[in-house]
Amino acid sequence: MLLRRFQNYTMNKLLLTLLCLFTFSAWGQSSMRRCTLLPVTDSVGGAIGFKVFEAIEEELKYSNWCTYVSNSGMIGVFTRYRENLPQYLKTKEVLQTVASKLRVGSLIRLDLVNQINGVEVKMDVFGENGEDLYFSEKTLLNKDDIELIASTIKNWLDVYAKMIPYDAQITGILGDQITLDVGKGYPIRTGQKLVIKRMTSKKKHPLLKKIVDWDTEVLAEGNVFSISDNQALAMVKVYKTDKKLSQGDWVRLAEYEQGFINDPSLGDKDEEKMGTLGVLSIGLFGTSSSVDTATSGGSKRMSGNLFGLDFRVEGWITRQYFGALEVTRSIGSLKESSGNPTKSSLNANNGTVKLTGGYKYLPIGFFYGPQIDIYTGYANHSFDLDYSEADGFGKNTISGLVLGTAANIPINREYRFFAQAEFIPFPSFEDEDGIYGSASSVSAMELEIGIKYQYTMRMTIDGSVETISRKAKFGSNPKEVSYKDNLLKLGVSFNF
Repeated sequence: MLLRRFQNYTMNKLLLTLLCLFTFSAWGQSSMRRCTLLPVTDSVGGAIGFKVFEAIEEELKYSNWCTYVSNSGMIGVFTRYRENLPQYLKTKEVLQTVASKLRVGSLIRLDLVNQINGVEVKMDVFGENGEDLYFSEKTLLNKDDIELIASTIKNWLDVYAKMIPYDAQITGILGDQITLDVGKGYPIRTGQKLVIKRMTSKKKHPLLKKIVDWDTEVLAEGNVFSISDNQALAMVKVYKTDKKLSQGDWVRLAEYEQGFINDPSLGDKDEEKMGTLGVLSIGLFGTSSSVDTATSGGSKRMSGNLFGLDFRVEGWITRQYFGALEVTRSIGSLKESSGNPTKSSLNANNGTVKLTGGYKYLPIGFFYGPQIDIYTGYANHSFDLDYSEADGFGKNTISGLVLGTAANIPINREYRFFAQAEFIPFPSFEDEDGIYGSASSVSAMELEIGIKYQYTMRMTIDGSVETISRKAKFGSNPKEVSYKDNLLKLGVSFNF
């Protein structure tokens, strides 16, 4: 038994050595999991930047998502341009040179700017060509505390690590045997299944110019069978196309949990990338609704349950500005509740259209951390009830400039709490059936609270309760119409 294990171990080492000999062009496309930290620039002559550099470099050296490559050999070059270093580090040619010399695919650039009310911290991560921006975050901290700055940057690095679209790259090929580059300590297991993909194109955000997505083609599937400090050996089991594998192809590992290995879904891993352009939400809801009217014939109330659909799409114009379109529609029937109306039941067909835009405030500068939205736009609420002039039921709309705010706060890795409140400060009322005439006062308010469950990185399951009140009063006569709804909503949101 011991002899057999020794023979297997020796054979695996021999295969790994042979495969490394075939790794002649793997670094033509450097892995995003090979990183370096550029000199940290600040506005106080390096007093803060040097200490932050030390703290972050120490973090990177012991991280398992990145094989850290020190730029100490180039410090002499950077020192020559000390006075204009921030400008040089923004130059594509300089970034390309650093990436080429160090053979890295992630160039981490940090910039600190002292201000009267604190220090502005910015982190950008560039690709080896010096122009592909993979990640960008910025925040204003209320004090220039080194630990606070370093902690903020470490949080951003964790987010960037999760956004890398692969776990490893192929660095060597010998028949059906492949070598993978993996960071030291990266969570990989013998027997773990994998999917091999090839990037076909990359997409940039139209305004931010940041890489937000990659299109890939699935080439093959296989298993890991040997692991060393920074490399692993895998055997290709199934080829999905007739294309040959090549150095630089991407590898996604299946999840490894509780002693067993899940089969990889060919699309799941790509779908787990965070959305970077916007979010699409679709929800089904039921309401407990009531309509109250006051006319010359007295006060009447109809109540019942309506059911509907809520559709909302939000696009992120930049990291902090957004636009949104929301459309809802509900139908059902209302029955006599009080006041002896002439009709014992009414059909209801109500709807809302909102077109809004606003500013997304990020308290800790972290896009997937707490968010507070402040927005404005136009809202139109329409109500269509079976006509009854004596009871005050018919068709009308309440519309106008809407103001609102929303908060979205992570509770833990899986759940987020959200709340939203909005109102129309100067709404207008239109009476299509001419029952009421011109309104003397109109109000429209909404309040919603709920929970989001992170089902995948791209999809959440949403649940919420919402209360809505819309009312119009008319002249000195005791005429009034009001709509009240209490909603229970369940839906899903997709990041894209």
